[in-house]
Amino acid sequence: MRLRPSDRPALLDHFLGLEPEDRRLRFGSPLRDEGVKAYVDRIDFVRDGVFAVHDGAMELLAVVHVACSEEKAELGLSVLPAYRNMGMGSALTERAVMHLRNRNITQAFVHCLSENGAMIHIARKLGMAVVPCGAETDAHIRLAPPTPQSYFTEWLQDGNAEMVRYFAAFAKSPA
Repeated sequence: MRLRPSDRPALLDHFLGLEPEDRRLRFGSPLRDEGVKAYVDRIDFVRDGVFAVHDGAMELLAVVHVACSEEKAELGLSVLPAYRNMGMGSALTERAVMHLRNRNITQAFVHCLSENGAMIHIARKLGMAVVPCGAETDAHIRLAPPTPQSYFTEWLQDGNAEMVRYFAAFAKSPA
């Protein structure tokens, strides 16, 4: 599901719910609650893409933030510990890449700590060129141009996500 500005509190809760070590791996350095809040406050939901997997209560289990510039974008991913190794990170990263392709972004990259084996594994799975640089690692991929199929797939996924969002809101509303 693509997140909106109204999802900012849930996104903040997700990041604040990460254990200190997971937060360090996600952001590349230890980040206090105030730093996480400032990061979430700066996200431009129009320019960037923020995608999430949620549970039935709409709690965010995994999130990818796609920070876009003119022709390239950086991907940042987090998955709650209980939901790792289920393919959510890979699925979200693939969704982010499709989002970028359909907006004519030509390059995606990941910058992470070299000890972040999960992120490096996902980058390799996506076909990214992984370049270790001491304590940090960069991964890059050139993106194919959009196709009618990529536009249709994104449209279909977004429509399905909106239906889930609608029904979840409907289920929460008082009768």
